[in-house]
Amino acid sequence: MAKRKTIKFNNTTLFILIAIVVIVGLLVALAYSPVGQKLLEGLPDTENNGNQTTEKRIVKLGGNAVDADQNVVLSNVVCQVHFINVGQGDAILVQFSDGVDILIDGGSGSSQYPPTEIRTNYINYLMGAGIVDSIDYMIATHPDTDHYNMFSYVLDSFVVENIMYNDMVKNSVQTYENFKTKAQDEVSSEHLYKIDADGTFYDNFVSGTGYELDIYAPGYNTFQDEDAEYDSEESNGMSPIIVLTVNETTVLLTGDATFETEEWFVDQLGSSTLDIDVLKVGHHGAAGSTGEAFLNAINAEYAIISSDEGGAYAHPRPELMTRLFNAGVVTYRTSRHGNIVLNIDQTGAFAFEVDNEVMVENNTKHIDDKMLITQAGE
Repeated sequence: MAKRKTIKFNNTTLFILIAIVVIVGLLVALAYSPVGQKLLEGLPDTENNGNQTTEKRIVKLGGNAVDADQNVVLSNVVCQVHFINVGQGDAILVQFSDGVDILIDGGSGSSQYPPTEIRTNYINYLMGAGIVDSIDYMIATHPDTDHYNMFSYVLDSFVVENIMYNDMVKNSVQTYENFKTKAQDEVSSEHLYKIDADGTFYDNFVSGTGYELDIYAPGYNTFQDEDAEYDSEESNGMSPIIVLTVNETTVLLTGDATFETEEWFVDQLGSSTLDIDVLKVGHHGAAGSTGEAFLNAINAEYAIISSDEGGAYAHPRPELMTRLFNAGVVTYRTSRHGNIVLNIDQTGAFAFEVDNEVMVENNTKHIDDKMLITQAGE
């Protein structure tokens, strides 16, 4: 029978073992603490004051189609533009590092009342993005339900400081009237911006250090064909075109703008020219939006389409995709990529953060797709 060995600890050995256990415990606690997580990720600390998110981020960028072995660093992200996946609809959240938040459209589906699941996911997304109790600006581009039908729920959930909408009646759609009534109850007259029949240009509607948001609003009479009821095509045409500039990066948001709206916008620019980095494609990729002449005029490199794959409207339409293909505009879609977040840093460099890291479309010029991948090389 083997003899059982007895291990004896003297005081020195016992002290060393206790010290090792304590040190390991402290390292584990640090690794799982917020500070430790920031150190591991290489990110500075984040301050969150109410709805003001002042996160300073460094992200690595690696293309999934071209030059995938190269990395670009975004240092100190100062603006995020969220293209939220709501199916058929537009829902855009713009956040600046100084704490200013802007909602540009918030709708899903063609019915007056959005599906409960999508509505709940939308509100939860806003909260997850750091919207705690208030929103600085809400903009409803035009009275189509898939652009505004979640806004009443936003007004129930958050305090909104400033609201803009087209002040018209569309085919007696009661939900739009309800939204306008709630908007008028929410803010005082000096914080309520009603786009009238003739439209207007809102220069520097929102601005801060390094950024500016301008709004070109055609108004609801500009494309009226003597139809007092305003059919859906005319409603689309009244969509304001919004120009967001952040440190030399320019984003163009077009609502459901039609060919006529695009031509009007280019005329408004006159001799001025735009070199657009990112285009939010008009009308979810409908055939009657984002025309060839418009693409030539704005020279966009990247595009976002907010649409429902296989939906009733079959967006995006092949005609539109062909135009983007011929122009070589690198295309992201919420129906393929899920939620899409455009990150812009203090130098104007930018990258796209997506839920689903799948191939982009229409990259016929073989440029960097600027997709932020989760496992970028060192």
